[in-house]
Amino acid sequence: MVEKRYFIVSPNNITQNSFFLDGSEAHHAINVIRVSINQKIFLIDKKGILYTGVVKKIDNSLIQGLILSVDENYNESKIKIELGISILKGSKIDFVVEKCTELGVNSITPLITDHCIGKKINVNRLIKKAEVAIKQCGRAFLPKINEAITLDKWLNQLDTSKIIVLDQSDSNNLLKNILLKNKNQDVILVVGPEGGFSEKELMNFRHRKVKFGNLGPRRLKAETAAIISTGLVDHFLK
Repeated sequence: MVEKRYFIVSPNNITQNSFFLDGSEAHHAINVIRVSINQKIFLIDKKGILYTGVVKKIDNSLIQGLILSVDENYNESKIKIELGISILKGSKIDFVVEKCTELGVNSITPLITDHCIGKKINVNRLIKKAEVAIKQCGRAFLPKINEAITLDKWLNQLDTSKIIVLDQSDSNNLLKNILLKNKNQDVILVVGPEGGFSEKELMNFRHRKVKFGNLGPRRLKAETAAIISTGLVDHFLK
């Protein structure tokens, strides 16, 4: 089976039954992948649509071709997963964005919490990481990467019935069991910093009557917890 190669295409570059690819995506296709005339390529618009096309013309840094088929909600599950994660040190947040994008998350919000290290995040860099991830895994939807926000302000915007806070304190409240009891419901996962949530933040969660989910007896790093929990939601609820 020939490996599928995915390229990001602007919706403005799709006209009826034809397409053109330009800029860095065309450069990559021509000079790195070395696409050829009459070769099939797969175009993703970052909004959930996959276009299967065939190359008909290659001209310097421009590829033109015909659309063979259109697939909406390509490789997307019916369940929406939102992730709120406390700002992590160094490149750890980059890793979380990359892997959780592959696992189907719909949005990622960096959270400013009492014990987090930083207060700012480079959103444009994270968007680039997510773009690379959707091309690698074959996903047509680009998750929304939000600006950093305080935990309390973020919670005020949400439907608390969908929130699951990753917490190790209750060994009987396994995330798997919570998910199986709430099938067909969108999920908002909340992951704390390396130092954990403060007692004030935990009281805030309890006041809002959110769910708490346990990932098992071992203490996981924040980035590991984010990736594992996203994978479990995608596995049990998709």
